[in-house]
Amino acid sequence: MWNRSRLTRKQRIDFVHLLGDLLENGFSLQQAFDFFINANLFLPSILADVQQELHQGNSLAMSFSQLDYSNDQVLQIKLAESHGDLAKTLLGIAEQMRLVQRQRENFLKAISYPLLLLFFLIVILLGMRFFLLPQLLASGMIRAEDFSVQLIKSVPVFGLGLIIFLLLLLLVWRSFGKRHTFLTRFRYLARIPLIGTLFSNYYSAYFALEWGKLFQQGLELNQIIECLLVIEGKSLMQELAAELKIRLAQGNTLAEELKRYPFLTKEFSRIVFQGEARGNLAKELLTYSELVWRRFFNQLEFMCSWLQPFVFLIVALLIVSLYLTMLLPLTNLEGIL
Repeated sequence: MWNRSRLTRKQRIDFVHLLGDLLENGFSLQQAFDFFINANLFLPSILADVQQELHQGNSLAMSFSQLDYSNDQVLQIKLAESHGDLAKTLLGIAEQMRLVQRQRENFLKAISYPLLLLFFLIVILLGMRFFLLPQLLASGMIRAEDFSVQLIKSVPVFGLGLIIFLLLLLLVWRSFGKRHTFLTRFRYLARIPLIGTLFSNYYSAYFALEWGKLFQQGLELNQIIECLLVIEGKSLMQELAAELKIRLAQGNTLAEELKRYPFLTKEFSRIVFQGEARGNLAKELLTYSELVWRRFFNQLEFMCSWLQPFVFLIVALLIVSLYLTMLLPLTNLEGIL
């Protein structure tokens, strides 16, 4: 087994981009890897492992799966090896990874500072709960039923309960995923507000891109379905192809069947219907894919832009609550004096 940690995220982006660029400029796979070795761009052991896989007759997609690329990216490469547009697919994967990396960096920038403030506030509240509060209660300066006391006691309990709830939710989802198919899981995900919209846009763009490439190579729908079914491994696209094969054999149209899947956008089936009617399905799918990719990343940017103000609002509410917690006992004390 390979050491999957030898390529960083940035190196994976560079690797797939450079390989696609070399193939597009006329290099063969062997020549491309020879170039990598001579230029000392990546660890020689990684390149040697990939070359060994290829010499043993394994596919390039299998090598990419060992390099810790995602299942969707590996499937794109498998399809590219079938339809012959490998260079363009690799460059497309690199571009998608760059966009995701940029959104990840924006996300971390948006939440790092407010989360740091939130962490310090929680530490302060915990300190008051376990150190200051018992002394004040023992001195009689405050009463256990006061709002400030209840607030200090409830914040740690609420925070701990929220963490436990999220962990349980994650465990339940993983257990649910092991017992159900990709189609069932993604039908549920597509119904979750905000997250469902992101998923439907991502997979609509992904399916439109891959199907568009296959149609562009002159394959018919039945051939595309068979091509997906013979690929090793399980994926959402493969399960969808298996279900479509059964339903299309019953005389149903592709456009009508696609309406049944909530993880695809509502206009996806209309694009397919229009493309079939005009006899230009490949071009319309590829164009639609570009539009939906752009919409997907715009939505990510929008969510990141609102995330920081939302976290700051939570922090501000905690700060106000903390001031109230500190001032109310003094007010009560003045009333007693």
